[in-house]
Amino acid sequence: MSRNFRYSILVLTIMFVVTVVPAKAGHLSVEFVKKFRDALYGGNETVMTLIVEENRDKIPAEVKALVDEALLPGARAEDREDKLYVAESLATAYKNATGDIGPLKEAKKRIFESRLSPPVRTVAVKGVHTVEAVSTETVKNVFRPQNIIIKKGETVRWVNNDNAAHLLASMPVIGAQGIFSPRVEPGQSWDYRFNAPGEYYYICFIHKVMYGKITVEE
Repeated sequence: MSRNFRYSILVLTIMFVVTVVPAKAGHLSVEFVKKFRDALYGGNETVMTLIVEENRDKIPAEVKALVDEALLPGARAEDREDKLYVAESLATAYKNATGDIGPLKEAKKRIFESRLSPPVRTVAVKGVHTVEAVSTETVKNVFRPQNIIIKKGETVRWVNNDNAAHLLASMPVIGAQGIFSPRVEPGQSWDYRFNAPGEYYYICFIHKVMYGKITVEE
């Protein structure tokens, strides 16, 4: 093995250690964030509150950094969910201590958006757009299409083609409110007319892994 080749391997190894390995721990290695995480998983709300009080000025930046790292392409699923959980919990504790909802709203919105498919402009039939609630052999409890763009004054009809009941509800904090359906049984549907522009984020209140978004344009 030539000297130049060994040198190249050494340089690549150092680059890997410097750029890749720290990203795994990232901002969870920041001392107060690490302590907050330990207290969070240990259910110690007193310590969580104390940490927030002592680090108020640093928290908004750390919440953003945790979400940034969690949403990096190629992040492991368990690391991603861990960082998102810590980020949202830290932002919630910060909001409770300071009254500032900004970091929590931004974190929740980015987390929700990361679980959506790209937006599509669906075609209304007589002013009505159709969204199905379905389960298949590969996916269970999903809205299809999940993320749509419509015009103000149009209606969305959710059709339950699933084998379980669903109940739609707007997500608080991050978007426009108004979506709150009765219990929609299999084979039933529910309509809602959107009279105001905005971003409407919603979930199934029964199956909270069902995410959807309606963007209403003028």
